[in-house]
Amino acid sequence: MKEKLAKIEKVNPVHSDDRGVITDVLNENIGHVGLITFAKGAIRGKHYHHQSTQYDYVLSGKLKLIVCLPDGSERQDYTLEPGMGSEVAPGIVHTYLALEESTMIDMTTLGRKGDGYEADTVRVDLPFTII
Repeated sequence: MKEKLAKIEKVNPVHSDDRGVITDVLNENIGHVGLITFAKGAIRGKHYHHQSTQYDYVLSGKLKLIVCLPDGSERQDYTLEPGMGSEVAPGIVHTYLALEESTMIDMTTLGRKGDGYEADTVRVDLPFTII
């Protein structure tokens, strides 16, 4: 079996009582946090980062995460639903297809100020169909 290109996990609460629930979404050093929305059928990503690790946490909806190597090989597909998190290392292409209207928190280890994001991002024309 080939090695997984992304880490996918259900993020469980760390504390719950009559006041509500506390969930530690991530325990990493982060340079950027963003909120991304998707219309049903929307495709985002189709890129990789030179240095930044990307972490995502799904708040609502359902997304297909497709990861692969920059040449399009080693494709792996994952379905992400609310409460699930993903981790994509530098050098791994990541693409999202919204299976329904969705919202996720996007976190990266590098900031997006100035040209930092663009300098770290490599867009890829994938040699396969997303859907």
